[in-house]
Amino acid sequence: MRYIVFLAPQAMGCVYSALEGYGAVDSMPDVQRLIAALALPHDDCVVLDPALLTADNAQAIVANLAQFPRPVVAFSSVSTAALDSIVILAQRTPARFLFRGIANERSALARALLLPPDAELCAALLSRIDAHMELLPPAIRERVLSMFRVGDGPHSPDALSAAVSLTRRSVDRHLADAGFVSARRLVEAAHLTSAYRAITRSHIPFHAIASLLGYKTPRTMDAQFTLLLDTTSGKLRARPLHVAEAADVLALRLTERKPHQKSGASHAAAEDMKPSLTLINGRSRPRHVRLRTSGEPVSKP
Repeated sequence: MRYIVFLAPQAMGCVYSALEGYGAVDSMPDVQRLIAALALPHDDCVVLDPALLTADNAQAIVANLAQFPRPVVAFSSVSTAALDSIVILAQRTPARFLFRGIANERSALARALLLPPDAELCAALLSRIDAHMELLPPAIRERVLSMFRVGDGPHSPDALSAAVSLTRRSVDRHLADAGFVSARRLVEAAHLTSAYRAITRSHIPFHAIASLLGYKTPRTMDAQFTLLLDTTSGKLRARPLHVAEAADVLALRLTERKPHQKSGASHAAAEDMKPSLTLINGRSRPRHVRLRTSGEPVSKP
């Protein structure tokens, strides 16, 4: 993956450390070069410090991101100089904000940089489940949208419930009424869209991706990929799905309410278990049973 970076020198070391050699970093010497780079339709991730932007700079960046969507990581220290740009970026882009000096800075930055959500896949998926999303209460809808667009948010159904200040039972009921399978499946789908870009467009080891997502092993991650996308991470890297196809399958898995149909083999096996009589010539015919009426004598064959 390629990273367009516009940061102060002291923050660049943090980025290189978090990337661990994965991806190419293209550092912008000034804001004009940054804006010019964003005006081109490259597939990359933008890492910038809002404190280095004026409000006009932020508006120009927003305009380019609207034309050529891509993931954005805003990595900044907490300062009044960054407030205007932070507000503009927060309101009008799917930027993920990380502030320097937090306790888990390196791990949070590593996940933000190595697992940025795939903008095209997220847009395609959200367009397919839009009718369901509209049925959700605003608090749940906004939180779920942020999970997909930003690549950050609650990592479990209980955490999702806490984030929207509702009980788990209430969240499950609202999701079911809107046609979604479950809160857990939505959370896992958000994980998948975060990992999709890293799996299909990088050489980051699967164990590293699984660890960043919170899975104990790559096998656990593959189980979720198989459930939601009918493929494993290894197969997906070797043969990436078209975005439309991936979005179709994922949307179906999020909203299907009926159990899977029995396979033809199982159905045939069940049919084979039906009783029948075999005649001498090898042909078979079904057994016919006639109910005896009350009082009718029983005669032996």
